[in-house]
Order: sequence, then structure tokens, then C-alpha cells
Amino acid sequence: MRISDILAIKSDEIAKVMNVYERKTRKFKKITLSDDLWGKIRPKIFNTSNFAFASKKTPHKHISRITYHRHLKRACEAARSDCSAHSTRKLYARNIFERTGSIEAVQKALNHKYITTTAAYLDIDVNQLVREATER
Repeated sequence: MRISDILAIKSDEIAKVMNVYERKTRKFKKITLSDDLWGKIRPKIFNTSNFAFASKKTPHKHISRITYHRHLKRACEAARSDCSAHSTRKLYARNIFERTGSIEAVQKALNHKYITTTAAYLDIDVNQLVREATER
């Protein structure tokens, strides 16, 4: 999910399986949380219409992107890693590609309209993919 979509989630919308509206693509996407993740966050969910990532100063608003990035930076430092919201999305894409070998599976998971966008995420040369496909 993109950060803007994550921040917009309200506590009462969180479920093991969710239909999330992607603002950028203007499409709905089905999100299924892993059993491990669901087990960790389920006890922390409050059935309120407040944002899941509510601002401490103004609880009726979600935290800002800057605050989110600050939290992520601290978490990455604690894990001795260098990451960003976008790099984690790219890592997710790479993991799907390595697991499935399918650029189409990655395209579907990221809800990309164009395969060229997905290829850019994976640092794949689209022309090389076409050449390989036509050689088969």
C-alpha cells in the first residue's frame, strides 16, 4: 500500500481481509494480512472511527507523512537498515517477483496499470523481456 492510503485507514476498517480504496489509482484493492501480522495488530485495534495512525495532538486527524517517515526512520535505524516507505514497496515487489518469477503477479499486487511501471520498480529492461518472450 502507498503511504497516503495507509494513513487514511480508520481503526474500525482494519480486518484480516480489507478492501482498500487507492487514492492514486482510484481503484479498490483487496488486502489480506498475514496470520502473523494479524495476530500482532488485532489486540491493538480499537473499534473507533478514529484513524489507525491518529495524531497525538489532534486525534481526529491522522499523523502527517513527515511524522510517519520519522517513525519509519527510527524503526529502520533500530533494525540497522536504511529504508524508506517507497523502498519497502520496491522490496515487496522484488520479493513477489523472486517468489513467483512473474512480472504480472507483481503488477497485480502493486495495482499498476502498465507493465512498464512494474518493470521500472524491479529495474527490469522491458525490451529485454519482450526479446526473451519472442525467443521462446
